[in-house]
Amino acid sequence: MNLNSINPAFLLSLLLLSGCQLMQTKQTVIATPNKDTFTAIKQLEAKGRYGQAISLIEQAISQDGKAELYTTTLRKIRLQQTVLEQELKDQLLISRTSALKNQVPIFEQLIRSNPADPNYSRQLKQTQEQLHLLRESLSECGWRHFKKNNALAKDCLTLSLSLEEDEQDERLIEHLLDEQKQHKKQTETMEHAQREMAWKHRNQKRLKQAERYNESGQLTEARRILKIVLKEDAKNQSAKILLSSVESRLKNYLENLLTAGDRLYREGEIEGAKATWHAALSLDPQDKRAREKIERAQRVLDNLENLRKSEPKN
Repeated sequence: MNLNSINPAFLLSLLLLSGCQLMQTKQTVIATPNKDTFTAIKQLEAKGRYGQAISLIEQAISQDGKAELYTTTLRKIRLQQTVLEQELKDQLLISRTSALKNQVPIFEQLIRSNPADPNYSRQLKQTQEQLHLLRESLSECGWRHFKKNNALAKDCLTLSLSLEEDEQDERLIEHLLDEQKQHKKQTETMEHAQREMAWKHRNQKRLKQAERYNESGQLTEARRILKIVLKEDAKNQSAKILLSSVESRLKNYLENLLTAGDRLYREGEIEGAKATWHAALSLDPQDKRAREKIERAQRVLDNLENLRKSEPKN
């Protein structure tokens, strides 16, 4: 194609259109965070090593400032770091205050033991002044954490009130104690519901297993499992109905085995009769008839054995 023959206005339009397309392509290219880097950040965050995580994020942002996910994660981790640092500082506050508080009775005993030494009185006064200042910090700690950390807030307020009474702090700690009781009650209710769901699910599995045993003729196993189900859930109607059916079938088998054993016994098949009655006894270990028949057969077998031994040998 001869370029000289093309309209200059048309060429200019093509160039402008290509430029717009290139600009749009550049605008739609958004950098995504490196998966390995982001995994490492998450691992550091999970371990509480926020400083290292922040350094890694800042390094990633400096290399790719367009990755918005990095900046969002950075804000979240910095907030977590701030919260953790404040909680640890307040735990140190509790520890330091408790240590000073324990010194007070020791200084008082030293003063009683040696009132002539002014150092003990001076040290006691300094300790009490420090405790007074710390009490205000403890009160602030309680009010700072009462919405998000019930346990830490309660520890701060309890220690604060042990140093000096304060009506507002007392009301807050009562609120925290009530909140703790409600949380405990809710937790117990939830755990109870979870246990109920667990044993219901477990009994449903047992019931299905008992149905399979019943269908395959393993009636003693079906009966054993159904009794376990009814022990945990005495109102389980499905288990009751199935157990009634299983026991009815077992009763018929038991009667048939007893009758078969009687027939063998009359025919002189004492060992066979005894084995048949044992099978009946395994179906119902409480059945006295099977037990008595087995004992009778055993007596006959013992007599036969004695007769055999008493016969003269040729």
